[in-house]
Amino acid sequence: MEPSSVTAVSPRCTVRTKPLDEPRIRRWMAWQCAGADPVLDVGCGAGELCAELARRGHRVTGVDTDPAQLAAARRTVAQGGPHGAPAWLQDDGEVLGRLGDGRFGAVTLVFVLHHMAAPGAGLRAAWRVLRPGGRLLVAEMLPKGPDAGDLCHRIKLEQWLAWFAALEPADLRLLAPADEEWMLVRLGKAES
Repeated sequence: MEPSSVTAVSPRCTVRTKPLDEPRIRRWMAWQCAGADPVLDVGCGAGELCAELARRGHRVTGVDTDPAQLAAARRTVAQGGPHGAPAWLQDDGEVLGRLGDGRFGAVTLVFVLHHMAAPGAGLRAAWRVLRPGGRLLVAEMLPKGPDAGDLCHRIKLEQWLAWFAALEPADLRLLAPADEEWMLVRLGKAES
């Protein structure tokens, strides 16, 4: 898939999102996961998205490399939802070696790839654990705004699109407002 064939979609509302509106992004992610189960949140941090997904009735697994973040996530999501609290797993997001292929209906990566030494490897690992017909959902930084000089924010949109296209998605939808510092992406995996 050529980057020029990417479908750009407009935001559903006109509310400006500067500074970064993380609750809105979590709601978008959860909305995109509707009907997909189970859900894997790579780089789950303190578990806010996992909590939202569990409240909406998903079976959720949160993965992070940092045991302190996983401990915070356990405290954040003490209750869970109809399927109970999320499962928590310490693993490397660039590999996801503790997870089998094709296991999840949706995989989310929220502002985590730009922290990885090899973001392309992180995308491939997430794609591997996604089952056919599943959705890969990415929220990521773009090199704009006050943090543009930081090393982790220098990956340009063209590089992200090349990494996404290399996965050969059946569908790729990009929400990247021209005046924003971040993008939302939904990639659909073809049915086998």
